[in-house]
Amino acid sequence: MMSKTLPPQQTQRLPSTQHIVLIERLRNVLIMMSAIALSAAIWLNLPDLSATTRIILITFALAILGWTATRINDTYIGLVAALVCLFVGRESPEQFFDSLGDSTIWLLMASFIVAAAVNSSGLAVRMAHLLAARARNINALFYALTSGLILTSFAIPATSGRAALMLPVFSAISGAIGNPRITRALALLFPTIILLSAAATLTGAGAHLVTAEVTLAMTGERLSYGRWLILGLPFALVSSFLSCWVITHLFLSRGERRMPVRLTNLSNDNARLTSAERRVGVIVLAMIALWLSEPLHGIHSSLVAVGGALIVTMPFVGVISFKDALKQVEWNLLLFMAATTQLGASLQSSGGAEWMIARLFTRFDQGGSLDFALVVTVICGMSLLAHLLITSRTARSSVLIPVVIVLGFSFGLNPTALAFLSTMAAGFCLTLPVSAKPLALFSQIDPSPFQPRHLILLSAALLPLHAMLLLVFALYIWPLLGLPMLSATPHVTIPEWYSASLI
Repeated sequence: MMSKTLPPQQTQRLPSTQHIVLIERLRNVLIMMSAIALSAAIWLNLPDLSATTRIILITFALAILGWTATRINDTYIGLVAALVCLFVGRESPEQFFDSLGDSTIWLLMASFIVAAAVNSSGLAVRMAHLLAARARNINALFYALTSGLILTSFAIPATSGRAALMLPVFSAISGAIGNPRITRALALLFPTIILLSAAATLTGAGAHLVTAEVTLAMTGERLSYGRWLILGLPFALVSSFLSCWVITHLFLSRGERRMPVRLTNLSNDNARLTSAERRVGVIVLAMIALWLSEPLHGIHSSLVAVGGALIVTMPFVGVISFKDALKQVEWNLLLFMAATTQLGASLQSSGGAEWMIARLFTRFDQGGSLDFALVVTVICGMSLLAHLLITSRTARSSVLIPVVIVLGFSFGLNPTALAFLSTMAAGFCLTLPVSAKPLALFSQIDPSPFQPRHLILLSAALLPLHAMLLLVFALYIWPLLGLPMLSATPHVTIPEWYSASLI
């Protein structure tokens, strides 16, 4: 009987293997055809750009295709793309190596070390328990985490630093739940809320400071910390909780949302703090205090993070050895960030990114004949999609804000309101892991909790909702809070501003 049943099993297994190989080959062919078509489209449709700029744009587009459609390591793709741009643009090799010494890289590395100490001391588990203790089900847990993550935007200035310090909390909660689908939703929730809640404060992102400085220089109007808080906090709250609702309903079933929370592996928050927890807690609070008071003492946030990392690993004071802490640094992520930083710098220095954005905006300069609501809608849409072209949040604002302000003058709109709207919209960067450092951080967890297709799905659901939310705030809510969209200002055309800026 066994000899009669084995052959059918073997014959069924062979076609299955052939089928998989055939699908894989077909997939590779489609990727190659897409790469060729994409390269040809950019090269042939942008004749006004130099050959160098077009090659850099093609390299960037192919990198995005590689990150989303292939199984090649993201860091490897980023390094190859960065080197191609470096050689094509004839830039100094030191520029590539200097990206490894960027202050954000050091901030992240130091934050990883501090996070390792927080995790080693047991404080991360305690923090996770405090956030999750009152949550009766998974749905309530997600909203509790959203509230906690929003509060961190007032304490920690950099989204990348917040992500690194929250990683042990995520690991503790996801490990205690032990459900892969819930882990995936949590891994999407953490970076999403970290990025969107940054809109609440002026120091939430470097792009906010750029916007405030450019707006003051070009309009004479100041966006102070208090004014930004009044305008940004309501939007941050609504967008964060709206995104939480979308994530829970998009990636979790109704039964999973109602699943009781059983975090039996987490410590009791009523127990007394251990000596290690107290030491680490004091160090983290001191770092937060120094971050918040940076305008007073002038110590850079990255130096504060490095100092904290050295203290938590100091003999007789720290809770983890420096050698063990270094083992928990995500070096793959740091290399990925350095490569994408160079890639973004090449894209910006070549003029391709600014040219495309300016070309899109100038199509709407018709002497103020367009309805102002359409202008606001166009600026909102362009700013929302800018992260697909310019990966750095600060670089996006550096390119967008001057153009948006001049466009406001051109149409008799409030340039400060348009600049604020553009900055809020440009903070939406959830489509690709390369779009934001917190996304890159959580996508590089081993094993990876989510794939690029999950981010694209989330972005496809959130982008239209955020577009409508931004328009509601821009046209109705921000005017009530003292930032009207209409303004009687002199008419200035965009071509005049560009010709002046080139002098």
